[in-house]
Amino acid sequence: MRLIPLAALLLTVLPVQADTLADLKAALQRLQAETPIRGQVTLKSENRNNEGKDDAEVQPGQAQLSFEDGPQGLRLAYPQTLLNKALSEDQAKDQDPKAATPTANGLRELGYKEVRELTRPAEVLSRQLARATLKGEKADSWQGKPAKLLSFELQQRRPDKYVKKYEGQLDVWVAADGTPLAARSTQKISGRAMVVISFEMNSQDEWHFAVSGERLVVTRKLTTGSGSGAGEKGQQRREFALQLS
Repeated sequence: MRLIPLAALLLTVLPVQADTLADLKAALQRLQAETPIRGQVTLKSENRNNEGKDDAEVQPGQAQLSFEDGPQGLRLAYPQTLLNKALSEDQAKDQDPKAATPTANGLRELGYKEVRELTRPAEVLSRQLARATLKGEKADSWQGKPAKLLSFELQQRRPDKYVKKYEGQLDVWVAADGTPLAARSTQKISGRAMVVISFEMNSQDEWHFAVSGERLVVTRKLTTGSGSGAGEKGQQRREFALQLS
């Protein structure tokens, strides 16, 4: 009677455990196709300086642009009416430094880098994983659907002599086939510059993903941040929304 090796026997009776991280990386490669997409991207933002004081300055931002992205590249459309509105706001601010400039602020904050991250997030997430170390995996859910939650430790992108402490974490919710459903990154930085000036910065980014053809897109991104240093405090919030047409 021929004996079956123990390892082979175990493979016949035990399910093969999926490698969620490998599935995620494979999905990110697959979902970088140049499927043509078009639609609108919207930004709403708020910047606060000297938070907590009576004279805190609040600068809102708001803008909406049409875009097309595909094999020919990324195109953003800036309607003349929107440009005229931004110009009018800047002219009003020349006369009154306290005048609100939401359109001008929104256009400054909604550029190539921000839109590319919404239309081609597989590239961005792949780059983040390249500087991340997997710390854990567990069963979870995302918007009521079963998911695996992968948690990573992020490394500081570039050494900085002024940064004394850095903490970074990336969490990714992954579907059964490896497709990312959502992600969240947090970073905390503290340090000292010019001997006497200490600073602290905290930021968090959250992405909600969807698939269009063979292409990953971000339908919603929320960025929040705060910082303090040299006797000043600030807080920022940016919400991006992408709608395909």
